[in-house]
Amino acid sequence: MLALPRLLPDLDAVNFARSLSRFELAAQAPHFPGYPVYVALARLASAAGASEVLALALPGLVLGAAAIGALGLVLRRYLGDTGALVASALLALLPLPVLFGATPGSDGTGLAFLVLAACAALRVADSAPRMAVLAGAVAGVALGARPSFLPALLGLALVVPRGRRLAALAGGGIGVGAWLVPLVVLTGPAELLRICSGFLLGHAGKWGGTVAVRPDLGWRLEHFGFDILGAGLGLPWPGVGGDSVAVLTARLLLALGLTASLVALAHAALRASLSATERRVALLALVLGGPYAAWMFLGQNLLKARHALPVVLALSLLAAVGVAVLARARPSRVSVSVAGALAVSTVAVMLPVALEQGREPSPAARLVAHVSSTLAPSGMLLFTGEEARLFEHYVPHFRAGRPATGEQLRREVERVAAAGADVYVTSTAPGAESLAPHLEPVSRFTCNRRMRSHAHDIVLFHYRPAPPARPEKVL
Repeated sequence: MLALPRLLPDLDAVNFARSLSRFELAAQAPHFPGYPVYVALARLASAAGASEVLALALPGLVLGAAAIGALGLVLRRYLGDTGALVASALLALLPLPVLFGATPGSDGTGLAFLVLAACAALRVADSAPRMAVLAGAVAGVALGARPSFLPALLGLALVVPRGRRLAALAGGGIGVGAWLVPLVVLTGPAELLRICSGFLLGHAGKWGGTVAVRPDLGWRLEHFGFDILGAGLGLPWPGVGGDSVAVLTARLLLALGLTASLVALAHAALRASLSATERRVALLALVLGGPYAAWMFLGQNLLKARHALPVVLALSLLAAVGVAVLARARPSRVSVSVAGALAVSTVAVMLPVALEQGREPSPAARLVAHVSSTLAPSGMLLFTGEEARLFEHYVPHFRAGRPATGEQLRREVERVAAAGADVYVTSTAPGAESLAPHLEPVSRFTCNRRMRSHAHDIVLFHYRPAPPARPEKVL
């Protein structure tokens, strides 16, 4: 709740807000793939009287709390009290789950369903056959909340005993059918296929940030590492400063605690001294996080740290197994010290970004507020990036264009400036750097990169056309 923002922060949130009154994929209400399970829950919250932002955040908040409790209860049987407590505490307190658990979007809801599906999959071998059906059904529903978590959900099948995978598959069919059939009925099969193919082609080869769009290995490694370690776990990261001595100390302490737990896990695994239950939880983490991490690195937009949520969950489970190993094999004070260091340091690195997100609107939202309060809409035209949807939502009388390419930006800016319009351009507009000689900075809107890895630094420029060329001589 500390991290609950006051305003919609970005384009995705606006698309979800539009879906509260009407579900129409063709109008990006919301954008494909529609997230029908999440949208249905958000609409229930809205119908119950929740405000726009709260209705979009409430599913993640409520289901997240339930998932944290379920994880602790299930893991007690496998990791003991200390290991279960560490897993629950990390999921509840690490920066990325906290931020996106309160964000008006589908990420928190998707993560909660993923945790519940993982808990059910872990219990299949020790329960009646109907638990396999339940695990599959929860995984199928999770897919309707956050389809990009598919690799992690598929990995859970490796935890289910072979004799019960058919039952889990049947449950998965039930879970998927519960949201896919209404989606097809609402959108229409032909229209859904058209939107789906267009989205997949665009995501894979144009704007999705995949390896086909951004193939530079160094760039991908840096952002992949930051998303998981810097933003996800809150650990120190090169080039990201601004910490007080206390917060930096907490980051180092958290890194030390996580390292100690993972070293304990690796040492026990190499010596084949993991208990059967510890091995099962470690396997769960690996089959959940490994395939998803590969998909994230190759097929996701690494500018957006939210895509690291399943990897953060997997690392939390591995750390909990390590603490459980310490609790079983070492004096109690060792495991208690590691668990305490993890809990205290996690709170210390989470609170600053959680409070910032709850207190300060996103840079995009502040840009909208600044422009609408200081610039006259008459005779003015703004060119920007994804922020155009926020202008459309909050101040529709302002003309905010979103060019598709840098060349289109250049042509449109020159055309409207020549017609006498007062032109402004943001740093997020495609190809804005090509206009640099004519751009005069007006305002800047920033936030902590750990809070918003994408669009955390937006500059508003005033476009100054080049003066006409002076004649070489006067006749």
